[in-house]
Amino acid sequence: MEKRQSKKQQIKYHTRPDNYFVNKFVILGIILLVLIPLIDNSFSSFQTEIGDDIFIFVQTSVKNSDGQLVAYLESSKFTNLNQSALNSFLNFEASGDNDPIATINDKQFQIIRRVQTQLFSSEKLVASTNLFDNVDGKPVLLARFAHDGYTVISGDTLESVWTFIRPAS
Repeated sequence: MEKRQSKKQQIKYHTRPDNYFVNKFVILGIILLVLIPLIDNSFSSFQTEIGDDIFIFVQTSVKNSDGQLVAYLESSKFTNLNQSALNSFLNFEASGDNDPIATINDKQFQIIRRVQTQLFSSEKLVASTNLFDNVDGKPVLLARFAHDGYTVISGDTLESVWTFIRPAS
């Protein structure tokens, strides 16, 4: 009889309670909830507003070779925003003092507007509007506006009007 009891005890020790796996899933869920915000999320976005250090507004239009409007998009919300590189870019762009100063709610703001154009030579899908600067011979992404996209064909022209509003110094 003693041998049987020891076998039963061994079996009892090797079985796990029913909630063992549930506990593991709960712990895993908590770990994921803690770690996910720490991971660089490319789907996060930055909404800019007037009064922020920099307000950005981009208007993108695509026209076909006949000049007819094919697509129009606008946004002040960006999926990538490199604040430090953007500040350097704007300081350089505004160094000529050609950009107007406007008063909004008794505060002065500098308005910097730049236009990008691109002529397409092949068919493709465009899913974002990007602003790059050339720093030390390398392209640096300053701002990216991700969207559902539009198709272009050879001869289509893209024009993006970037408007930056920042407090006047």
